Amino acid sequence: GCEGDPTSEKDRVLLQGAPHLVLDGIALAAHAVGADQAILCLHRGSPLVTALERAVAERAGDPCEIHVVTVPGRFVSSEASALVRYLTEGDARPSVSPPLPSQRGVQGRPTLVDNVETLAHLALIARHDADWFRARGTEASPGTMLVTVGGAVHRPGVYEVDLGARAGHLLRLAGGATEPVQALLLGGLGGSWLPLPARGNLALCHEACAAAGLGLGVASLVALPVDACGLAEIGRAHV
Repeated sequence: GCEGDPTSEKDRVLLQGAPHLVLDGIALAAHAVGADQAILCLHRGSPLVTALERAVAERAGDPCEIHVVTVPGRFVSSEASALVRYLTEGDARPSVSPPLPSQRGVQGRPTLVDNVETLAHLALIARHDADWFRARGTEASPGTMLVTVGGAVHRPGVYEVDLGARAGHLLRLAGGATEPVQALLLGGLGGSWLPLPARGNLALCHEACAAAGLGLGVASLVALPVDACGLAEIGRAHV
């Protein structure tokens, strides 16, 4: 439940608006792998901690014991191996793989690490079935995704769209640009700049991005005005 990239807010929005959907997904994932413990990680100081602890307390009948744990609110402390290391040793720094968390994770036990959006999708698939899920998105990238749109747009925020939605469509959902835009940053601070208008029609799905030599990465789009410097904006976001 930790945003690992400052351009993304989907975890916060999802946990704030539908905490029990995520907790349903955690319970299902735990049942699937035979886990008797689950840990929901949030950044230290997050205003969501109390609400999530209350939501967990409301589920006293779950066979899997769910704990809410806070981790340092700095970049990469929520990377999978960093989480495993922190929960085992108290040191939230990434470690070298192998072994993978699925082989040896928290306290040396095999550990499944998922983002809260994946867990929410799991809960919805269990509720509605796989065909319902595959009715959205593309054949190779089914379902929907939460995309954070920011930068020079009228209505920055988190939008749920089908995988395969066009980058330009996301800009329109966010109310359009507040000023002329030269490019979109796709995939967070480690992502790629999409020049406009050339890349405005790019489909946001794994296969289309791969064909364009890009990675979908973090589901975020940042609109860069024509008079702004991309390097300066990324540097400012890191600070």
